[in-house]
Amino acid sequence: MKKTLKLLSCMALLSTAGCVNQISSLSPRLWRQKILLECGVPDLDKVVALDLNQFASIEICLGQSGFRPSFTIQEWCENHKSDNLPICRPGALMPQRSVERRLKSPYCKRHKNALECQP
Repeated sequence: MKKTLKLLSCMALLSTAGCVNQISSLSPRLWRQKILLECGVPDLDKVVALDLNQFASIEICLGQSGFRPSFTIQEWCENHKSDNLPICRPGALMPQRSVERRLKSPYCKRHKNALECQP
């Protein structure tokens, strides 16, 4: 029992020893803002009117980035059949995160020195 306790204590000490003075490189808020911009959200400061296809594309990109989307692509397409969204057409390219999109966003054009807008 004592050996097991000593072993567990050593493992806990060794696993945290290298992390004590390290600071996380990205705060959760900054990380989230970067992902939103990379998925196509044009601005973080103000509400921008997006058409349904843009909104669906952003949702799909966020889902592919590990976030839980409000709706799956199937649900988007089923709910908006009459709108004939380009994202719902056969062979449509599913949006991916893009650092280039983030850096060229209207938000980053106005806030060049913001942490979200650094490569």
